Amino acid sequence: MRKIIFFAWIALAGLTMACEGEKGDVGPAGPKGDKGDAGAKGDTGVAGKDALGARVVTTGAVKSDAGGYTFGISNITKEDSTFLSTCGVLVYIKSQNWWWNIPGKVDFGNGKTSTFEFKQSLRTKTFFVDIRPVSWSEDQQTAPARDFEAIRIVLVPTEKFRRSSAEINWSNYDEVVKALGIKESDIIQSDL
Repeated sequence: MRKIIFFAWIALAGLTMACEGEKGDVGPAGPKGDKGDAGAKGDTGVAGKDALGARVVTTGAVKSDAGGYTFGISNITKEDSTFLSTCGVLVYIKSQNWWWNIPGKVDFGNGKTSTFEFKQSLRTKTFFVDIRPVSWSEDQQTAPARDFEAIRIVLVPTEKFRRSSAEINWSNYDEVVKALGIKESDIIQSDL
């Protein structure tokens, strides 16, 4: 009897699988389920202290030393040091009420010009930029002293710099400030 039941079961299973008929219409949608639980809230970060936004380091009016000038900020924090070691650095000199990007030529009026380059350095708790003349309009051996209306360093987070590089005219200080959303609170006075 067990053998007959076993074979009957296999035959019934085979017949069920082999049957093909017309497919019916799709039934109506079921009722809407309950709303799931909300996920955990993410970390909001610390506003203005996470070193993710662009910053500006500035001087007031200064007279150059041997044609150039060195300035920056001291007593920087570990977070600032991390930011400074990975950011893009743009330098601008203001003369004749115009921001001139460096490296490049700056017009000081009355036919006097100088071409500058810069080097930046991050040492222990100090970040500075050294601006040096490479050529000048006067016919003399040493670089002439120059009066700068101001000097600004724009520090751009690498990710923002990389994503925005094609969209911003980096040689125009006013466009850079506008594009990066730099506010007065992002400007740091040089203390060197």
